[in-house]
Amino acid sequence: MALDEQLKQFYQRIQAQWGKAHGLRTVCELTCRNLCESFAVSHAQLVVAYKSRWKTLLNMDPTGIHYQFPPVDIEDSNRIPFFQINKAIRQQKPHFTANETGMRLWLPLERRSHIIGCLIIDFPDKPQPKSHDFSSLATLLASELDACLLSESIQFEHYGRRSAERELEISQHEQQALKEQLQALHDISFKLWRATSMDNMLFTAVDEAKKVLHIDRMAIFLFKDNYQMQQGTYGTDIHGNTVDEHYFESKIPDQWFSIHTLVQKEYLAIKDGTPLYHDLKQVGFGWSAYISLWDEDTPVGWIACDNLLTGMPLHNYHHQLLKQFGFIVSQHLVRRQAEENLLRLNKELEQRVADRTAELERVNSKLEKISKLDPLTGVSNRRVFDERIIEEWRRAERHQLPISLLIIDVDHFKAYNDTYGHAAGDQCLQQVATTLETLEKRAGALFARYGGEEFVLLLPGQDKRAASYAAKRALHAIQALRLPRTQGADSAPDIVTVSVGVSTIIPSVHSSPATFFKQADIALYEAKSLGRNSYFELP
Repeated sequence: MALDEQLKQFYQRIQAQWGKAHGLRTVCELTCRNLCESFAVSHAQLVVAYKSRWKTLLNMDPTGIHYQFPPVDIEDSNRIPFFQINKAIRQQKPHFTANETGMRLWLPLERRSHIIGCLIIDFPDKPQPKSHDFSSLATLLASELDACLLSESIQFEHYGRRSAERELEISQHEQQALKEQLQALHDISFKLWRATSMDNMLFTAVDEAKKVLHIDRMAIFLFKDNYQMQQGTYGTDIHGNTVDEHYFESKIPDQWFSIHTLVQKEYLAIKDGTPLYHDLKQVGFGWSAYISLWDEDTPVGWIACDNLLTGMPLHNYHHQLLKQFGFIVSQHLVRRQAEENLLRLNKELEQRVADRTAELERVNSKLEKISKLDPLTGVSNRRVFDERIIEEWRRAERHQLPISLLIIDVDHFKAYNDTYGHAAGDQCLQQVATTLETLEKRAGALFARYGGEEFVLLLPGQDKRAASYAAKRALHAIQALRLPRTQGADSAPDIVTVSVGVSTIIPSVHSSPATFFKQADIALYEAKSLGRNSYFELP
């Protein structure tokens, strides 16, 4: 399989399978299995930054894939010494090193100029891919790792701190509502995974979250470059309908929620008893909430919510639900952007391959054409003649049709060349070839330069009479050129002339293309013996 196709299929499988995965463990295991399938990798290790230390999240060896959360300390008995891992992390870019079994790829995982992990892959042999071929994998895995580690850490700490006192603080009704809405968040996340595009994902996030979280109005705003502008995506009108608000765009407002979410970097900012707006116009009064969306330390947008339509107050559990929803949307936003970048890169790669293939075909076609032409005269060369005479001979033999051959030689050409020089000789041959090439246009006829000053005219299906007529035309056409030659052989006329040998035959088992050509050559010799500037046909 070609390397480009192998890499393309690897990334396509990763993209398709990750889209259905739920959780970091599944993503890591899918990655390892695809590395095994595509590149015969049997050893891999994923080291991550966890609680200010480098720890091992995953090990893959011939015994299987071993995932551990929370990550564990890197032991002294680790197959790869820690100082090598630390050195590779400091390099901050993918690179290969040699090891005892083949080549080792060090793939630092970077998020916003910070290394959050390193994927170490041992290839069994010197790999054909380059280290930069796995840059997209590093980007996708870093995004997934950053998001999922946060999610699993929250869940891990949450489960570790749950107590009977916390259970007592929540009423039976709120427990059931929280359970249902957590399940609903899971369903929303799954729908976002299945979204067909960024646009469809944003619409689904707004439309579904309003229903399952019992929020009156919701809108998602994404920041442009340098966070100087605010760009609308999908929102809710004053009647509660999910609407396309791509038209909406303004500078980031200097409001209370901007300070909380962008300056103080809070995930959720809620204010009760505040004016409510639509298209920057006040339309009511109630509570307003802004959930910040992050790509690591970089804000990428907001989710805005309010209770304009019903005035329903927020429940205590809504704070955690809205934070979780914001985390889910952030995760899918970053993932979708990475996937779309990967798709764009794949399309660019496919286009480059297509362009190079087309260029190669064009060059090959040109080379094939050039290989069949005589470089001096531009007519067909001997190679083409040798192939065609065999083909036409077999066809004539099969159908018992005549075939004729003319061998045309420029008279006293050596003397002409010696007298006027090679440049003049070349020009003479070019004019002769150009003239003779246009004489015979019937189907199957082939005019070619055989070598030196000799040309051949192959006439499939033409009898002796047609061949003689063609020879006469050739003689007269060259005479009509009136190419002067005032010096040369003693017997040469004052213009350039040719001699023609003609042979016609109906192929049989007793003849061959070689004997056919020899007869025409003998006829040419006879024409020269008769004084040149003539043709001769064997009886």
